[in-house]
Amino acid sequence: MAGNCCTHGAGLAEALRHRDDVRIITGYETDTRRRRELEQAMQAPLAGSYGEIVGHSKVDIVVLATNPCEKADLVELAAAAGKHVLHNKPFADSLTNARRIQRAVADSGIKLVHDIPMVRAVPMFAKLKQQVHEGSHGRPISYAHCFGMNFAHDFPITQLWPERFDPPEVSGGGEMTNMGCYAIDYVVALFGLPRTVQARRATFWDAYRQARVENFGQIILDYGDFYALLSVGKQQLDEPRHHTNWLSVQFPNRNLLLEPHNSIVVVDGVQRTVGAYVGDCGVESSLDELIRCVRDGSEPDSDAATAARGVEVLMGAYQSALEDGALIELPVGRGDNPLVAR
Repeated sequence: MAGNCCTHGAGLAEALRHRDDVRIITGYETDTRRRRELEQAMQAPLAGSYGEIVGHSKVDIVVLATNPCEKADLVELAAAAGKHVLHNKPFADSLTNARRIQRAVADSGIKLVHDIPMVRAVPMFAKLKQQVHEGSHGRPISYAHCFGMNFAHDFPITQLWPERFDPPEVSGGGEMTNMGCYAIDYVVALFGLPRTVQARRATFWDAYRQARVENFGQIILDYGDFYALLSVGKQQLDEPRHHTNWLSVQFPNRNLLLEPHNSIVVVDGVQRTVGAYVGDCGVESSLDELIRCVRDGSEPDSDAATAARGVEVLMGAYQSALEDGALIELPVGRGDNPLVAR
């Protein structure tokens, strides 16, 4: 277990500890605020460094949940030691570091799965992805995905997740990085890299304003024959509230509205049951995907190349937002994070 940024390492450790086919050997976290929590979740001793856990003879897989700025170094370290990587989101803090990760995986032959389940692992979204890849409905004519988390006005976000308010040099950015990576990853997994990106970002939550990072963003992607609109981030809402995760996509002869939190599937204006839409489409966990690929030599679907393209979209979005919504052509020519370079 490498890292516990925003409690993600502890959450993964708690889940993995209850699997019969997994044994947690050790872990490490540089941040003293998160170390004890990780050790308790693992129920295994902490090592003295990241190098020590990667070099451990009994470790087969490194579960990576560090700060975004640390991830490229650790993937290179794991790849050099021949260790496979379960790589929790966000993928990287810059396009340069995303490409470093992609190169380390390709050059070493290790398997890496990008662990980003909050959209990919939802059965109705897995079904849509299957339909798009099979060409069941043709190319879309419209696409919109609204993804985020909603909280009470007194939610102590800075106390619970202080890492979200670290500067972009550490965190990669605000909620366009943190929540936005889910929606970006999914649209890129569906349709690949768009031609251009435009974006706006907003800071209307005091905690984010004080840290000078965004809590919300809008991203427009041009795929040539249609636009994709992503609305991502965190909001403070009155009761009642739930997480936001709805997707609307129109094809020439099929319209879909998917909203998993309320089990809503609308096909051509008619509500269907989730089971009727999903059918026998299964969802594989990130670790199961990684173990399968290690055993049979296949390449992951949630791979480093797809994740790196997502980071490219994100960095283009930040560049656009800093330039008042300017149109940014992809692929971008720069590898740095525009939030850091300004």
